[in-house]
Amino acid sequence: MFLVKSVIIIVEIIIAYLLQTSVFTGLRLADVVPDILMILTASLAYIFGKKSGALTGFLCGMILDCTFGSLIGLYALLYCTVGYICGYAHPVYDETDYTLPYFVIGGAEFLLNLLYYVLFYFLKGDLDIGYFMVRYLFPRVIYTVIVSILLYRLINLNNNLFTKLMKKKNTPKEAIIFKGFDVIGGRRDI
Repeated sequence: MFLVKSVIIIVEIIIAYLLQTSVFTGLRLADVVPDILMILTASLAYIFGKKSGALTGFLCGMILDCTFGSLIGLYALLYCTVGYICGYAHPVYDETDYTLPYFVIGGAEFLLNLLYYVLFYFLKGDLDIGYFMVRYLFPRVIYTVIVSILLYRLINLNNNLFTKLMKKKNTPKEAIIFKGFDVIGGRRDI
């Protein structure tokens, strides 16, 4: 079951990466692209918990590091940290609730961009956080949450179907256990 779940998550990561780098680059709004990989990371952390969120975040971050990053491991660290933190919302997960996940995704995107600012701008001496928030952070958070309205439902549906199929597959079959012959009232019960 773990292997099948891992393969499904890896396929979801590849699809999210392809969507983010191909389809949504053409759909820029305010010169911002929604973070599909963060939607996936926060959604899986919310659905499955801290470990799945951290692992998904690490894999998503490594893909970004290998393709766009100048320093290998920095995006992996950021996405892994945010995925782990989003996993704290797992105890209140309800597959029919579609409001709380959008707050989790929005908070995850906000935290990711804030950490990104601290590591890439603040430590280099750029102290204009107001400009960064208005020009980059808020539009990206808003656009990511809007796109997540559609994508979270697909991710949730996919993982619910997977969970139901695995539960159905792993339910034990009825087994008749032979306990010997007992004679009760002149008849034999098996």
